[in-house]
Amino acid sequence: MRTVKQEFNRQGTSHANPWYNGLIQGGTTMTERIKIFSHNDLDGFGAPYLLQAVQETVFPDTTFDIDNIGAGRIDEYFDRWLHSPEAGSFTDVYIMDMTPDSEHTFQELNANFANHWLVFDHHESEAEARQKHAANVVTQADADVNPSAASLAWDWLTTQPRFDQLSADRRRDLAYLIELIRAYDTWDWQNDPNMSQEVRVAADEFDQLFWFYPLSHSAEFVEQVFAQGWEQYRQQNDLLVQTLNDRRDHYLKGHLKDLMIEEIAGHKWGIVYASDYKSEIAHRLMEENPEVDAAMVVAPTSVSLRSNGKVDVAQFAEQHFRGGGHADAAGGRLDVNLIQVGEQAVIDFVKEKIANQAEEAKEEETTLADSLDPELAAKMAALFKK
Repeated sequence: MRTVKQEFNRQGTSHANPWYNGLIQGGTTMTERIKIFSHNDLDGFGAPYLLQAVQETVFPDTTFDIDNIGAGRIDEYFDRWLHSPEAGSFTDVYIMDMTPDSEHTFQELNANFANHWLVFDHHESEAEARQKHAANVVTQADADVNPSAASLAWDWLTTQPRFDQLSADRRRDLAYLIELIRAYDTWDWQNDPNMSQEVRVAADEFDQLFWFYPLSHSAEFVEQVFAQGWEQYRQQNDLLVQTLNDRRDHYLKGHLKDLMIEEIAGHKWGIVYASDYKSEIAHRLMEENPEVDAAMVVAPTSVSLRSNGKVDVAQFAEQHFRGGGHADAAGGRLDVNLIQVGEQAVIDFVKEKIANQAEEAKEEETTLADSLDPELAAKMAALFKK
Protein backbone atom coordinates (compact mmCIF):
# COMPACT_ATOMS: atom_id res chain seq x y z
CA MET A 1 0.00 0.00 0.00
CA ARG A 2 1.33 3.42 -0.95
CA THR A 3 0.12 6.56 0.74
CA VAL A 4 1.70 9.99 0.50
CA LYS A 5 3.40 9.74 3.88
CA GLN A 6 4.67 6.23 3.20
CA GLU A 7 6.12 7.19 -0.15
CA PHE A 8 8.02 9.99 1.60
CA ASN A 9 9.52 7.53 4.06
CA ARG A 10 10.66 5.22 1.31
CA GLN A 11 12.62 8.01 -0.32
CA GLY A 12 15.02 8.25 2.57
CA THR A 13 13.34 8.91 5.92
CA SER A 14 14.14 6.22 8.47
CA HIS A 15 11.24 4.40 10.09
CA ALA A 16 11.46 4.02 13.88
CA ASN A 17 10.64 0.33 13.65
CA PRO A 18 13.90 -1.64 13.13
CA TRP A 19 12.11 -4.56 11.48
CA TYR A 20 10.72 -2.15 8.84
CA ASN A 21 14.15 -0.57 8.24
CA GLY A 22 15.76 -3.96 7.83
CA LEU A 23 13.38 -4.80 5.00
CA ILE A 24 14.00 -1.48 3.27
CA GLN A 25 17.79 -1.70 3.55
CA GLY A 26 17.85 -5.32 2.47
CA GLY A 27 15.88 -4.58 -0.67
CA THR A 28 13.21 -7.11 0.33
CA THR A 29 9.73 -6.89 -1.17
CA MET A 30 7.76 -5.94 1.90
CA THR A 31 4.30 -6.98 3.00
CA GLU A 32 3.04 -4.20 5.21
CA ARG A 33 1.43 -5.23 8.50
CA ILE A 34 -1.02 -2.70 9.84
CA LYS A 35 -2.34 -2.89 13.39
CA ILE A 36 -5.82 -1.37 13.76
CA PHE A 37 -7.46 -0.41 17.02
CA SER A 38 -11.12 0.54 16.65
CA HIS A 39 -14.29 0.96 18.69
CA ASN A 40 -16.71 -1.95 19.13
CA ASP A 41 -19.92 -0.47 17.72
CA LEU A 42 -21.05 -0.75 14.09
CA ASP A 43 -19.06 2.31 13.01
CA GLY A 44 -16.02 0.96 14.82
CA PHE A 45 -16.28 -2.36 13.01
CA GLY A 46 -17.28 -0.82 9.69
CA ALA A 47 -14.16 1.35 9.32
CA PRO A 48 -11.44 -1.33 9.61
CA TYR A 49 -13.44 -4.10 7.95
CA LEU A 50 -14.03 -1.85 4.95
CA LEU A 51 -10.27 -1.92 4.38
CA GLN A 52 -10.24 -5.66 5.01
CA ALA A 53 -13.05 -6.13 2.47
CA VAL A 54 -11.01 -4.57 -0.36
CA GLN A 55 -7.61 -5.81 0.79
CA GLU A 56 -7.11 -8.29 -2.05
CA THR A 57 -7.68 -5.66 -4.74
CA VAL A 58 -6.59 -2.36 -3.22
CA PHE A 59 -3.96 -3.50 -0.70
CA PRO A 60 -2.52 -6.75 -2.10
CA ASP A 61 0.79 -6.30 -0.22
CA THR A 62 -0.83 -5.52 3.12
CA THR A 63 -2.24 -7.51 6.02
CA PHE A 64 -4.51 -6.02 8.67
CA ASP A 65 -4.73 -7.10 12.29
CA ILE A 66 -7.84 -5.64 13.94
CA ASP A 67 -8.72 -5.20 17.61
CA ASN A 68 -12.13 -3.78 18.50
CA ILE A 69 -12.21 -2.31 21.99
CA GLY A 70 -14.48 -0.33 24.31
CA ALA A 71 -14.66 3.45 24.32
CA GLY A 72 -12.04 5.23 26.40
CA ARG A 73 -9.65 2.27 26.48
CA ILE A 74 -7.33 2.99 23.57
CA ASP A 75 -4.45 4.26 25.74
CA GLU A 76 -4.23 1.17 27.94
CA TYR A 77 -4.68 -1.23 25.02
CA PHE A 78 -2.09 0.50 22.87
CA ASP A 79 0.44 0.66 25.69
CA ARG A 80 0.02 -3.04 26.47
CA TRP A 81 0.31 -3.98 22.79
CA LEU A 82 3.32 -1.71 22.20
CA HIS A 83 5.26 -3.52 24.90
CA SER A 84 4.33 -6.97 23.60
CA PRO A 85 6.69 -9.04 21.40
CA GLU A 86 4.35 -8.85 18.38
CA ALA A 87 4.40 -5.06 18.11
CA GLY A 88 7.83 -5.05 16.48
CA SER A 89 6.56 -6.86 13.38
CA PHE A 90 4.04 -4.16 12.42
CA THR A 91 4.80 -1.31 10.04
CA ASP A 92 1.81 0.95 10.71
CA VAL A 93 -0.86 1.68 13.33
CA TYR A 94 -4.35 2.96 12.57
CA ILE A 95 -6.74 4.13 15.31
CA MET A 96 -10.38 4.32 14.27
CA ASP A 97 -13.54 5.74 15.84
CA MET A 98 -11.58 6.93 18.86
CA THR A 99 -8.76 9.30 19.74
CA PRO A 100 -6.05 8.71 22.36
CA ASP A 101 -6.78 10.58 25.58
CA SER A 102 -3.15 10.71 26.63
CA GLU A 103 -0.47 12.80 24.97
CA HIS A 104 1.90 10.02 25.97
CA THR A 105 0.19 7.72 23.44
CA PHE A 106 0.77 10.24 20.65
CA GLN A 107 4.43 10.51 21.68
CA GLU A 108 4.78 6.72 21.57
CA LEU A 109 3.19 6.60 18.12
CA ASN A 110 5.65 9.18 16.83
CA ALA A 111 8.62 7.52 18.52
CA ASN A 112 7.86 3.98 17.31
CA PHE A 113 6.05 4.51 13.99
CA ALA A 114 7.26 7.91 12.78
CA ASN A 115 4.85 8.97 10.02
CA HIS A 116 3.28 5.52 9.81
CA TRP A 117 0.23 6.04 11.97
CA LEU A 118 -3.20 7.51 11.31
CA VAL A 119 -6.28 8.43 13.34
CA PHE A 120 -9.73 8.12 11.75
CA ASP A 121 -12.06 9.75 14.25
CA HIS A 122 -14.96 12.19 14.21
CA HIS A 123 -15.91 12.74 17.86
CA GLU A 124 -16.06 16.42 18.69
CA SER A 125 -14.92 16.01 22.30
CA GLU A 126 -11.44 14.93 21.08
CA ALA A 127 -11.13 17.40 18.21
CA GLU A 128 -8.57 19.54 20.03
CA ALA A 129 -6.27 16.58 20.66
CA ARG A 130 -6.45 15.58 17.00
CA GLN A 131 -5.72 19.10 15.85
CA LYS A 132 -2.33 18.94 17.58
CA HIS A 133 -1.44 16.01 15.32
CA ALA A 134 -3.28 17.08 12.18
CA ALA A 135 -0.68 15.58 9.83
CA ASN A 136 -1.66 12.09 11.01
CA VAL A 137 -5.42 12.64 11.16
CA VAL A 138 -7.76 11.69 8.33
CA THR A 139 -10.35 14.39 7.64
CA GLN A 140 -13.61 14.30 5.73
CA ALA A 141 -13.77 14.98 2.02
CA ASP A 142 -17.04 16.94 2.20
CA ALA A 143 -17.26 19.57 4.95
CA ASP A 144 -21.07 19.61 4.67
CA VAL A 145 -21.42 15.94 5.70
CA ASN A 146 -21.41 14.73 9.30
CA PRO A 147 -18.60 12.16 9.21
CA SER A 148 -18.27 8.86 11.00
CA ALA A 149 -15.17 6.70 11.28
CA ALA A 150 -16.42 4.49 8.44
CA SER A 151 -17.06 7.46 6.15
CA LEU A 152 -13.60 8.85 6.93
CA ALA A 153 -12.12 5.47 6.05
CA TRP A 154 -14.09 5.53 2.79
CA ASP A 155 -12.91 9.05 1.92
CA TRP A 156 -9.33 7.97 2.53
CA LEU A 157 -9.79 4.71 0.63
CA THR A 158 -10.96 6.54 -2.50
CA THR A 159 -7.60 8.34 -2.65
CA GLN A 160 -5.55 5.13 -2.73
CA PRO A 161 -3.78 4.29 -6.02
CA ARG A 162 -5.52 0.95 -6.65
CA PHE A 163 -9.03 2.05 -5.65
CA ASP A 164 -10.12 2.39 -9.28
CA GLN A 165 -9.45 -1.34 -9.76
CA LEU A 166 -12.63 -2.05 -7.83
CA SER A 167 -15.58 -2.52 -10.19
CA ALA A 168 -18.23 0.19 -10.41
CA ASP A 169 -20.82 -2.16 -8.87
CA ARG A 170 -18.52 -3.01 -5.99
CA ARG A 171 -17.79 0.65 -5.31
CA ARG A 172 -21.51 1.47 -5.38
CA ASP A 173 -22.41 -1.32 -2.95
CA LEU A 174 -19.65 -0.39 -0.51
CA ALA A 175 -20.48 3.32 -0.68
CA TYR A 176 -24.11 2.54 0.17
CA LEU A 177 -23.11 0.42 3.18
CA ILE A 178 -20.80 3.15 4.44
CA GLU A 179 -23.61 5.70 4.09
CA LEU A 180 -25.92 3.47 6.16
CA ILE A 181 -23.30 3.22 8.90
CA ARG A 182 -22.62 6.96 8.80
CA ALA A 183 -26.31 7.87 8.82
CA TYR A 184 -26.98 5.81 11.91
CA ASP A 185 -23.83 6.68 13.84
CA THR A 186 -24.29 10.43 13.39
CA TRP A 187 -28.06 10.10 13.95
CA ASP A 188 -28.68 11.72 10.56
CA TRP A 189 -31.14 8.90 9.90
CA GLN A 190 -33.43 10.73 12.32
CA ASN A 191 -32.26 14.36 12.04
CA ASP A 192 -31.56 14.96 8.34
CA PRO A 193 -34.81 16.07 6.66
CA ASN A 194 -33.30 15.48 3.21
CA MET A 195 -32.45 11.82 3.79
CA SER A 196 -34.60 9.33 1.89
CA GLN A 197 -36.90 6.98 3.77
CA GLU A 198 -35.13 4.05 2.15
CA VAL A 199 -31.79 5.04 3.69
CA ARG A 200 -33.41 5.77 7.08
CA VAL A 201 -34.99 2.33 7.27
CA ALA A 202 -31.91 0.51 5.97
CA ALA A 203 -29.59 2.32 8.42
CA ASP A 204 -31.84 1.38 11.31
CA GLU A 205 -32.12 -2.24 10.24
CA PHE A 206 -28.37 -2.59 9.64
CA ASP A 207 -27.61 -1.35 13.15
CA GLN A 208 -30.28 -3.58 14.69
CA LEU A 209 -28.80 -6.64 13.02
CA PHE A 210 -25.34 -5.68 14.23
CA TRP A 211 -26.42 -5.55 17.88
CA PHE A 212 -28.43 -8.76 17.58
CA TYR A 213 -25.26 -10.80 17.28
CA PRO A 214 -22.89 -11.18 20.25
CA LEU A 215 -19.61 -9.28 20.11
CA SER A 216 -17.69 -12.45 19.32
CA HIS A 217 -19.58 -12.67 16.00
CA SER A 218 -19.66 -8.96 15.11
CA ALA A 219 -16.67 -9.16 12.76
CA GLU A 220 -18.16 -12.15 10.94
CA PHE A 221 -21.46 -10.33 10.52
CA VAL A 222 -19.86 -7.16 9.13
CA GLU A 223 -17.64 -9.19 6.79
CA GLN A 224 -20.69 -11.01 5.40
CA VAL A 225 -22.60 -7.79 4.78
CA PHE A 226 -19.60 -6.21 3.05
CA ALA A 227 -19.17 -9.32 0.92
CA GLN A 228 -22.83 -9.60 -0.15
CA GLY A 229 -24.06 -6.01 -0.16
CA TRP A 230 -27.02 -4.72 1.80
CA GLU A 231 -29.83 -5.68 -0.59
CA GLN A 232 -28.90 -9.35 -0.78
CA TYR A 233 -28.15 -9.69 2.92
CA ARG A 234 -31.41 -7.95 3.86
CA GLN A 235 -33.49 -10.25 1.65
CA GLN A 236 -31.93 -13.33 3.20
CA ASN A 237 -32.73 -12.09 6.71
CA ASP A 238 -36.21 -10.61 6.22
CA LEU A 239 -37.91 -12.65 8.96
CA LEU A 240 -35.17 -11.84 11.47
CA VAL A 241 -35.46 -8.11 10.74
CA GLN A 242 -39.24 -8.16 11.22
CA THR A 243 -38.84 -10.05 14.49
CA LEU A 244 -36.25 -7.56 15.75
CA ASN A 245 -38.52 -4.63 14.89
CA ASP A 246 -41.40 -6.15 16.88
CA ARG A 247 -39.14 -7.01 19.79
CA ARG A 248 -37.70 -3.50 19.94
CA ASP A 249 -41.11 -1.85 19.89
CA HIS A 250 -42.23 -4.00 22.83
CA TYR A 251 -39.01 -3.25 24.72
CA LEU A 252 -39.27 0.50 24.25
CA LYS A 253 -42.89 0.68 25.38
CA GLY A 254 -42.13 -1.36 28.49
CA HIS A 255 -39.10 0.66 29.59
CA LEU A 256 -40.49 4.10 28.85
CA LYS A 257 -43.27 3.45 31.37
CA ASP A 258 -40.66 4.00 34.09
CA LEU A 259 -39.51 7.37 32.76
CA MET A 260 -38.45 9.99 35.33
CA ILE A 261 -38.18 13.70 34.48
CA GLU A 262 -35.78 15.70 36.64
CA GLU A 263 -34.17 19.12 36.44
CA ILE A 264 -30.37 18.92 36.39
CA ALA A 265 -28.12 21.98 35.99
CA GLY A 266 -31.02 24.11 34.78
CA HIS A 267 -32.29 21.67 32.15
CA LYS A 268 -35.08 19.12 32.08
CA TRP A 269 -33.76 15.61 31.67
CA GLY A 270 -35.70 12.49 30.84
CA ILE A 271 -34.09 9.55 32.63
CA VAL A 272 -34.83 5.89 32.05
CA TYR A 273 -33.07 2.58 32.66
CA ALA A 274 -32.38 0.32 29.68
CA SER A 275 -29.60 -2.08 28.80
CA ASP A 276 -30.61 -2.41 25.13
CA TYR A 277 -31.79 -0.06 22.36
CA LYS A 278 -30.34 2.91 24.24
CA SER A 279 -30.20 5.28 21.27
CA GLU A 280 -33.71 4.39 20.15
CA ILE A 281 -35.12 4.82 23.66
CA ALA A 282 -33.47 8.22 23.99
CA HIS A 283 -34.88 9.35 20.65
CA ARG A 284 -38.42 8.17 21.41
CA LEU A 285 -38.22 9.61 24.92
CA MET A 286 -37.54 13.08 23.54
CA GLU A 287 -40.04 12.66 20.74
CA GLU A 288 -42.86 11.79 23.17
CA ASN A 289 -41.80 14.39 25.77
CA PRO A 290 -41.03 17.65 23.91
CA GLU A 291 -40.59 19.52 27.20
CA VAL A 292 -37.42 17.52 27.85
CA ASP A 293 -34.09 19.11 26.83
CA ALA A 294 -31.99 15.95 27.03
CA ALA A 295 -32.27 12.22 27.60
CA MET A 296 -30.17 10.04 29.86
CA VAL A 297 -30.45 6.30 29.32
CA VAL A 298 -28.85 4.49 32.22
CA ALA A 299 -27.43 0.99 31.73
CA PRO A 300 -25.68 -1.22 34.34
CA THR A 301 -22.29 0.49 34.00
CA SER A 302 -22.79 3.25 31.42
CA VAL A 303 -24.97 6.17 30.33
CA SER A 304 -26.12 7.17 26.86
CA LEU A 305 -26.98 10.85 26.40
CA ARG A 306 -29.00 12.62 23.71
CA SER A 307 -29.96 16.28 23.32
CA ASN A 308 -32.25 18.44 21.23
CA GLY A 309 -29.55 21.08 20.94
CA LYS A 310 -30.14 22.81 24.27
CA VAL A 311 -27.55 20.75 26.17
CA ASP A 312 -24.00 19.91 25.07
CA VAL A 313 -24.11 16.29 26.15
CA ALA A 314 -20.52 15.64 25.01
CA GLN A 315 -19.30 18.21 27.53
CA PHE A 316 -21.69 16.85 30.16
CA ALA A 317 -20.41 13.31 29.61
CA GLU A 318 -16.80 14.43 29.80
CA GLN A 319 -17.36 16.35 33.05
CA HIS A 320 -19.46 13.79 34.91
CA PHE A 321 -19.03 10.36 33.33
CA ARG A 322 -15.47 10.20 31.95
CA GLY A 323 -16.97 10.07 28.48
CA GLY A 324 -17.49 12.19 25.39
CA GLY A 325 -18.92 12.19 21.90
CA HIS A 326 -20.95 14.77 20.02
CA ALA A 327 -22.87 17.82 21.22
CA ASP A 328 -26.20 16.04 20.65
CA ALA A 329 -25.12 12.41 21.21
CA ALA A 330 -22.61 11.18 23.75
CA GLY A 331 -21.97 8.57 26.40
CA GLY A 332 -19.91 7.72 29.42
CA ARG A 333 -19.19 5.22 32.17
CA LEU A 334 -20.56 4.86 35.68
CA ASP A 335 -18.41 4.27 38.73
CA VAL A 336 -21.00 1.87 40.12
CA ASN A 337 -22.77 -1.19 38.77
CA LEU A 338 -26.48 -0.42 38.92
CA ILE A 339 -27.45 -4.09 38.85
CA GLN A 340 -25.34 -4.78 41.92
CA VAL A 341 -26.75 -1.65 43.60
CA GLY A 342 -30.28 -2.85 42.83
CA GLU A 343 -29.58 -6.35 44.11
CA GLN A 344 -28.14 -4.95 47.33
CA ALA A 345 -31.21 -2.70 47.73
CA VAL A 346 -33.51 -5.73 47.50
CA ILE A 347 -31.38 -7.64 50.02
CA ASP A 348 -31.44 -4.69 52.44
CA PHE A 349 -35.21 -4.32 51.98
CA VAL A 350 -35.89 -8.00 52.76
CA LYS A 351 -33.58 -7.98 55.78
CA GLU A 352 -35.23 -4.84 57.15
CA LYS A 353 -38.70 -6.29 56.62
CA ILE A 354 -37.75 -9.50 58.44
CA ALA A 355 -36.32 -7.49 61.33
CA ASN A 356 -39.47 -5.34 61.55
CA GLN A 357 -41.71 -8.42 61.54
CA ALA A 358 -39.70 -9.96 64.38
CA GLU A 359 -40.01 -6.74 66.38
CA GLU A 360 -43.76 -6.63 65.79
CA ALA A 361 -44.11 -10.24 66.95
CA LYS A 362 -42.35 -9.41 70.23
CA GLU A 363 -44.65 -6.49 70.87
CA GLU A 364 -47.68 -8.74 70.38
CA GLU A 365 -46.45 -11.29 72.95
CA THR A 366 -48.58 -10.01 75.84
CA THR A 367 -50.50 -11.98 78.43
CA LEU A 368 -54.22 -12.43 78.21
CA ALA A 369 -54.58 -10.28 81.32
CA ASP A 370 -52.72 -7.40 79.59
CA SER A 371 -55.38 -7.33 76.92
CA LEU A 372 -58.44 -7.64 79.23
CA ASP A 373 -60.46 -4.98 80.92
CA PRO A 374 -58.90 -4.46 84.44
CA GLU A 375 -62.14 -5.31 86.26
CA LEU A 376 -62.66 -8.49 84.30
CA ALA A 377 -59.02 -9.45 84.79
CA ALA A 378 -59.39 -9.07 88.57
CA LYS A 379 -62.50 -11.31 88.64
CA MET A 380 -60.71 -14.00 86.61
CA ALA A 381 -57.69 -13.86 88.89
CA ALA A 382 -59.93 -14.33 91.97
CA LEU A 383 -61.67 -17.23 90.29
CA PHE A 384 -58.42 -19.08 89.57
CA LYS A 385 -57.19 -18.56 93.15
CA LYS A 386 -60.21 -20.54 94.41
